[in-house]
Amino acid sequence: MFFNSPRPWDNLPLRLSVEEIRDPHEAIHEYFSSYDMPGARQIINQWFGSTSKKRPSKISPSGLQFFYDRTESFIEAAFLVAQLDNRERKGIIVPCNDEEIDVMNPILFCAWIKGIEGKTISAREAWDTFPRNLSYKEFLNPYLAFEKFFSFLTLGEWREALRELLGMGMSRRTFLDETIDFDLLGIKKRLEKLLEAGHLIDVREYRQVFYDSITGKDRE
Repeated sequence: MFFNSPRPWDNLPLRLSVEEIRDPHEAIHEYFSSYDMPGARQIINQWFGSTSKKRPSKISPSGLQFFYDRTESFIEAAFLVAQLDNRERKGIIVPCNDEEIDVMNPILFCAWIKGIEGKTISAREAWDTFPRNLSYKEFLNPYLAFEKFFSFLTLGEWREALRELLGMGMSRRTFLDETIDFDLLGIKKRLEKLLEAGHLIDVREYRQVFYDSITGKDRE
């Protein structure tokens, strides 16, 4: 890798507030209050696609900078969450008696089963929020994806990699111009997996509770 020697603070959360460090799950929830998973996934595709083109990303510089800032905070929160004991969290689905879980049940991955007017959302809308990159085990326990994310790169290396990609996305520099050992596809794949895992945690531990509170019903 092209990364410099790590400094003592490189593997510490630098963007999170004191409150977010105390409760990093809340920081993840805040991220998905800024971006829904399909929208964030689309921005990642446009951003990474622009790194191989001789023109800046179609995303405005301010929009890309804001997304970068929020995503770096999300990664820092995921780093803290991955070090916690998450075995009792609601985001984990535990099959009973070795039953096979119906992963296509939108209750497991979709925040809103019914829209504002009370109509059930379409299959297309539910499909847009389905995690396409997670394994079956990661779908049941999205915290596994958090652990694997930091097995690929350290927090400091993720921060430096995204900083390089941000520069490429805002300029005419491309990945092909750089003489660096850079696994762009591996970075994109793992970032998408982290995004999908965070989405599942947010849906199961925050959005569903809110949904039930305003509908007055349990999700069945």
